[in-house]
Amino acid sequence: MTVEQTAPGTIRLAGDLVFASVLPARQKLLGLLQQAEGECRVDWSGVQRVDSSALSLWLVCLRQATEQGVQLHIEQPPADLVSIADLVGLADALA
Repeated sequence: MTVEQTAPGTIRLAGDLVFASVLPARQKLLGLLQQAEGECRVDWSGVQRVDSSALSLWLVCLRQATEQGVQLHIEQPPADLVSIADLVGLADALA
């Protein structure tokens, strides 16, 4: 799993975002979000496989962004992530 800032205000995720990889990804992503100002986009186009821990990660990121006054946007969330969010009634968190 890789987490990298590709441009100011843009973070790209790539690889599998599952329980085994979510903690290192979380640390890196939250660290990058701490530097964000205004708006930040998180591009999920490189994510191949997710489980419910990926949704938990996104919710933690939303909380941090809100606390910082940063508007966080998700780009190209995987279909499985959308399905999981819909299943637990959190589809609006991906909007």
